[in-house]
Amino acid sequence: MKTKSKILSAILSVSILSASLSAFVSGSLGVQAAESSPTVSANKYRLKDNIQDGVILHCFDWTYNDIKAELPKIAKAGFTSIQTSPAQPNGTGTWYWLYQPISFSIGTNGVGTKAELQSLCDEAEKYGIKIIVDVVANHLRGDHNNIDDDLKPSEYWHTFGGGIDWKNRWQVTHGSIGMPDIATENPYVQQKVCNYVQELKSVGVDGLRWDAAKHIGVPSEGDDFWKSVTQYGLYNYGEILGGPDDRSTGNEDIMKEYTDYISVTDSNYGKELRDSFNSGKAPNSSGNWSEKGISNDKLLYWGESHDTWSNNKDWGFSNEMSQNVIDRAYAVAASRNKVTALYFSRPSSTNKESIKMGEKGSTHFTSSEVAQINKFHNAMDGKADYYTVSDGCSVITRKDGGAVIVKGSGSGEVSVENGGGYAKPGTYTDAVSGNTFTITSSTISGTIGSSGIAVVYEAEPEEPSASVTPGSTNYDTDELTLTLNFKDAKNAQYSIDNGEFVNYTNGQQITIGTNLPYDTVTTVTVKASDGKTTSDPETYTYTKIDPNAVKVVAYDNSSTKWSKVNAYFWSDDNKEMTSWPGKKMTDKGNDIFDIEVPDGAEYVIFNNGNSQTDDLRIADGNKIYSNGSWQNYSTVKPTQPTTAPTTTVQPTTATQPATTQPVTEPSNRILIGDVDLNGTITISDSTEAQRYISHISTLSDDALIAADVNKDSVISVKDATMIQAYVVKITVEDSYCGTYTGNIEPTQPATTVTEPTTEPTSIQTKNYVYFNNTDNWSTVNIYVWSSTDSNYMSWPGVAMESIGNNTYRFELPDGVDYAIFNDGSKQTGDLKIPDVNMIYSNGQWSKYSG
Repeated sequence: MKTKSKILSAILSVSILSASLSAFVSGSLGVQAAESSPTVSANKYRLKDNIQDGVILHCFDWTYNDIKAELPKIAKAGFTSIQTSPAQPNGTGTWYWLYQPISFSIGTNGVGTKAELQSLCDEAEKYGIKIIVDVVANHLRGDHNNIDDDLKPSEYWHTFGGGIDWKNRWQVTHGSIGMPDIATENPYVQQKVCNYVQELKSVGVDGLRWDAAKHIGVPSEGDDFWKSVTQYGLYNYGEILGGPDDRSTGNEDIMKEYTDYISVTDSNYGKELRDSFNSGKAPNSSGNWSEKGISNDKLLYWGESHDTWSNNKDWGFSNEMSQNVIDRAYAVAASRNKVTALYFSRPSSTNKESIKMGEKGSTHFTSSEVAQINKFHNAMDGKADYYTVSDGCSVITRKDGGAVIVKGSGSGEVSVENGGGYAKPGTYTDAVSGNTFTITSSTISGTIGSSGIAVVYEAEPEEPSASVTPGSTNYDTDELTLTLNFKDAKNAQYSIDNGEFVNYTNGQQITIGTNLPYDTVTTVTVKASDGKTTSDPETYTYTKIDPNAVKVVAYDNSSTKWSKVNAYFWSDDNKEMTSWPGKKMTDKGNDIFDIEVPDGAEYVIFNNGNSQTDDLRIADGNKIYSNGSWQNYSTVKPTQPTTAPTTTVQPTTATQPATTQPVTEPSNRILIGDVDLNGTITISDSTEAQRYISHISTLSDDALIAADVNKDSVISVKDATMIQAYVVKITVEDSYCGTYTGNIEPTQPATTVTEPTTEPTSIQTKNYVYFNNTDNWSTVNIYVWSSTDSNYMSWPGVAMESIGNNTYRFELPDGVDYAIFNDGSKQTGDLKIPDVNMIYSNGQWSKYSG
């Protein structure tokens, strides 16, 4: 499938280059078995009790909550452990800031909170899954203004600086890699890190991955750091990219000293694996550090890591390689005896600056080829291995067990050597493709499927499973036919919309959606049983959409805060729908922008002319791109006339008493206008109502009652405006804001009504729009148009009338419903005018009350 990139050039500052280098030097593994009691779920999924004996899924940049939601699938795919991003505090945003923390403590950052980490650990334990947290201990953020005060004194820092000679071990352990190097040999520094390790253990963490471990010395170099921090019974592995230094010997003695305390990464071997498969060849080497005398039970292999993916061309060895190339490399890495292996969940972006904390990565780890390699790894634990290259394939045989065969490229029939005669002779079914393989004392023969990976052994029966085809999707027909399946089971059941479970036969078809209104969501839940074990229920979601409705995409600008948002569209055949940078999107308020999708458009890039998203394939139905993923998006469907009646502000006949919050609240009553249900009415309540109206958030039943300020059974802009009027002490007709349900008035504080000294203010007879010139433009223009006629005026519009206090107004022509405020060069976005006599101030509409 052809895609089109509009990647914009950028000049990297020295600070970003430093962050880039530090991020590279931060990405490996380390090991030490943690004691933990296996659970029923661990036995169910046949996971390993020790981290080193199993395999690791790296949920890079995922939130703790996103990981928690995927635990059943992760366990089912055979992963004993999950590695998270660093838990130390350092805000949100681009991924590499997590590798420049400000403290040795569990903090709130872009992947979650301490409570969420503990909740993840608690839930993971139910499945027998261990949690590994990435720890940054070689350095803290380069700007020492924000780090822990007690670590600011110079005695805790090395002063060598940058410009490391990588063959000089002292410089490697004392030099800066973008941030000043902390003195890990200092006992106080060690105690600070030990306290952090104990804090992690206290919330249920099982293991630690030590970032930039090669830059922290060992006891023979006068540094007892590793002795100190590995004494707490957790699994430890360290990121050692290349080796302890770059001498041709590899400095095996130093590497062996590391493994007295931690496991270590063999990144050079990982590079050889992926480079070989990327060139279509099976790698000749059976290992790197293992051939230099490092014990296999102290090694960690990978096909790729977050450093090989996320550093552009700085260290981006793998982000232009296909997932299948990496899967082949992982198949070799994870089929070895005693070695643990890490599988990396790829982010959606390959651009270093676009990879953000909190964005969920690929779930390809659930694929058959990856899951079956993991299960083979777990089943073959303790069986000696033998590596050979035969018939263009990597062949790993396990003594008295089976074999993994990985073609250098492609698929098809093979006849390979049974290395060492290890694999047990017999006839087997490839766990990946289902093809038949024959093993003799000297050969293994069969047909490898499309993945290029075969897993051949006497596998234990799979757990029962149930599925629905197609999976969760939108559909624009009156009805949708679903096929219900199950595997390794005797019977299965399905339920629609949480109704009663009904038995079904394998391959049975059911129909949903008939005569249902558009936007109806139907859920189908399935489960299967083999008579002893019942699978975890799997729920699929189907949304019926209007085939004639205008398709809309939206962009959540709350994190990027672009001053304008464009959408650039194109199709699968590379046909441009718009010239770069695309069309301006409509500002819907609350940082949400949307636009109609041109006919035939299949891809979009959201941008501000300078910064941009990746190339995005447009999902089915109306969707909003928020926090790095597509989500359902509903455009507002008016239940009132499209031209809403003007909300009349009643003339003041007397000086009104101050509108204050009720003093007493009747029990079991709802305060009208208190949308967030916190007991008071503020501008936040109006914002909550607007978010609901724009389908950005949902409201509870009580909150819906509170938001219906005029009690017309419809939550609309009028209700949000009435809340604003209440807050700024304007009396509005038909508003019940400030009263309680059941028409019970709150007890108000005693007030005194003062007779007016001037004539009452007359009712507003003209329809104006107002602008608060907070940026102090020298000229304030307004450019207006309607959804049916864009030719009201030429750019930049007309000058607005100043009415004092930096406020400007313009009388709206009939039918106008859009505006851009500007000074001829600077401007707002395209703004939908929500009502007459509204003021736009600080990026938000409100009712004008001047």
